Amino acid sequence: MITCIAIDDEANALGVITEYAKRIPDLELVQVYKDPAKALQDISAGKIQFDLVFLDIQMSRINGLALAQRLPQHTNVILTTAYPDFALQGYEMDVVDYLLKPFSFARFERAVKKVRSISGAEQSSSPAQSSQLLSPEKDDFIFVKSDSRMIKVMLDSIYYLEGSGNYVIIHTTKGKVMVLQNLRKFEDQLRPYKFIRIHKSFIISLNYVDVIERSTVRVHTFELPIGETYREEFHQFIDKQYRNF
Repeated sequence: MITCIAIDDEANALGVITEYAKRIPDLELVQVYKDPAKALQDISAGKIQFDLVFLDIQMSRINGLALAQRLPQHTNVILTTAYPDFALQGYEMDVVDYLLKPFSFARFERAVKKVRSISGAEQSSSPAQSSQLLSPEKDDFIFVKSDSRMIKVMLDSIYYLEGSGNYVIIHTTKGKVMVLQNLRKFEDQLRPYKFIRIHKSFIISLNYVDVIERSTVRVHTFELPIGETYREEFHQFIDKQYRNF
């Protein structure tokens, strides 16, 4: 069961979240807050326990991004807003997802599935035990910083990610993007979307895997090694998630 709260200074928005939450059996909405200051007061005092918060950004008394920074560590946050300009800031804060108002139930449910996937992976030490994987859709993306630019990368365009020193090279259908970042950060962010680490230097998209051998995997036209420390877990993961004939 995922317990959640919703913080939004618009009653209609809280009504939508309340209605959608009722339609997901393992999602329990324990409290809604129209006053973000009251929400922060209750959270700080430990009066309410939750796994997930649906959080509006543009609120009259407290900005949602500022409030998110004061939440307990490891809290799952799904931002809800009518302003797409805040997406980049949200992803830089490692929020789980970003719902642009007005959002459909299908999009709401997808965000909850992502929380479920992340929570399951955190409770498991092995990727072979993770579940609720999502296939990247055309509107799923991340922002990455390359030199002085922020680049939008669509998840369904990524073949694999390669760690190289202090950089990560993202190999996509449109070419390569180099990012000053560590591979672990991407591993956590992309895990729910059928990305898996196979080597200390490689994370692959399962959507582009063509052939798997004991020590190598072919992703599109790229032959990549499976690291010895990742081999058993990777093969267990494939056996668990995909039927073999």
